[in-house]
Amino acid sequence: MTTAELTTIVSLILALSVASERLVEIVKGLWPFLGQQDDDPNKERKRRLILQVLAVVAGIVTTYLARDYLPDGIAKPTESLKVLGLGLLASGGSGFWNAILAYLTGLKDIKKAEAKMAQMQARAAATGGWPRP
Repeated sequence: MTTAELTTIVSLILALSVASERLVEIVKGLWPFLGQQDDDPNKERKRRLILQVLAVVAGIVTTYLARDYLPDGIAKPTESLKVLGLGLLASGGSGFWNAILAYLTGLKDIKKAEAKMAQMQARAAATGGWPRP
């Protein structure tokens, strides 16, 4: 798998994650108690559990709805387990995926720099030395 393909996959999961977070925010707007922290530790624990389950369900639903638009190399619309897996990954939160995407973009930049250096070395070898400014 190339860096470009990996970046595409991570970008897709990031988009699914952001979309599923929007779905969670909509549901939180419908039931305001989900958006407000509770002072009672037991109620707060239940609220957080509901939000985590909601995030997973939203990730799976979002991925299911987008299944026809997923590249075949990632998941075909008929591959339910892959759609489920992508939904679980999407529920991880966009902050996590933003960090991964930034890492992959940096990796891509390193590969470009290595290719440019190899090209410069090839030119230097062909001309008998490094070009002068």
